[in-house]
This record gives sequence, C-alpha cells and structure tokens, in this order.
Amino acid sequence: MTIPTVYVTSDLTATFACESSGKSYTKNVSKFIEHKARVRLKYKCTCGHISSVILERRRIIRKEVQLKGELIQNRKQYPGVVTDISPNGIRFKTLEKASIKVGNTAEVKFTLDNPSRSEVRRHIRIRKAFSEYSFGCEFEDTEHFDDLGKYFLFYF
Repeated sequence: MTIPTVYVTSDLTATFACESSGKSYTKNVSKFIEHKARVRLKYKCTCGHISSVILERRRIIRKEVQLKGELIQNRKQYPGVVTDISPNGIRFKTLEKASIKVGNTAEVKFTLDNPSRSEVRRHIRIRKAFSEYSFGCEFEDTEHFDDLGKYFLFYF
C-alpha cells in the first residue's frame, strides 16, 4: 500500500483527508518544517479511522525521472543519471565516485525524455552530497526559456 502525500501550504498548514469517511481538516504543521528527515505522520479522524501520510515540505515539487547525462567539474566528466528534477534543481547520481564538494559549481548536461529528446546544459551549484555518487544540485539560473521550460509546463 502506498502512503499518501500531503503538501504543506505557504501558511505552513496541511490538509488531511480521511479515506474512510471522506472528511478533511487542515492542521498547522510548522513544527515539522525544519526536520531533516522525511516526515511520516499518523492522524486520527473524528470517525475513528487512523491513517498515515508523508508530509511534503518542498517549495517546488520534484518529478522522479531517469535522464542520462553527465556532471562536469574542473574538466572532469562524471557520467550518470538525473533522478529527479524541479524548476530549481536536480538530483544527479554518478556512475563512479566523484570528488565533488558541497558549495562548488559545476555544469550538468542531460537529455530530456520529451518527444524531441532535447539536450539541456546548465550551470549548477552543489547543495548536498548524499554520498560520493549522489548530489543535490541547484540551477544557478532558474529562468528556463528553452526546452527545459516547456518540459516543466507540459510534462510536470
């Protein structure tokens, strides 16, 4: 069974819906915003039904993808895969160990899974190293007037 996702609004609330009765209510979830780990909550409806949800705290939702590409830093190319993408950035997994430091800049090149198989090149900043193979990256420029912008409009 898949655990449903509940999204946090700009006023730090989330709306929970009971699968059994169909009732919904909104609750302040501000105390969970700064948690580093994934937040899984259980709640009890007035009908007595207990449910679990995952609390999604991102400002912009990421889409899970499998886009072949490469991360380039200091003339070193690391082939790999973009595993999720949003208008603000990507998560990139390299096929080999990468000596990339958080805070450094790099360039990423990947091919979209749209019908025209568009190639995208962007300058990025490494924001998080999940391992020596996986990195959270932020686009240096978040205005996308090319095929990537169209991708966000039509394939998200």
